[in-house]
Amino acid sequence: MYQEEVLEIGANCILRLKNRFFLVVEIEADVPGVELEIFTIARIDKETARRLFDAGIEMCEVTNKVPKPNKGREVEFICIFIDRDKAFALFDVEEGGEDEAVFVRISLEEAKCAIRKGARHCTVVDAREHC
Repeated sequence: MYQEEVLEIGANCILRLKNRFFLVVEIEADVPGVELEIFTIARIDKETARRLFDAGIEMCEVTNKVPKPNKGREVEFICIFIDRDKAFALFDVEEGGEDEAVFVRISLEEAKCAIRKGARHCTVVDAREHC
């Protein structure tokens, strides 16, 4: 089996929060005995975001309402994302074979409470170039 058959990129988008940019990527592995979905959020610079956008990566959906599942639409809570004074609940929405990352605005208080109750905190890596 070839690696490209084992690993797939699911949801992917660019999240913009004022002048801060993040690349959001879902990595999926589905083989017998292993079903893995990992969301990675990478802090990127404005130029990288522009180049990725120009290459076809879309902007992430940011909303105030939790997406609702229905027939043919699955919604899964992934983690809590906090950047400075902004907080979001990240959901993976799958519909019609398409994966989408959806960020739902929540208060910092709600975010911290959810994490205390066991919700995962999103992993963020700094992918900006540093000299």
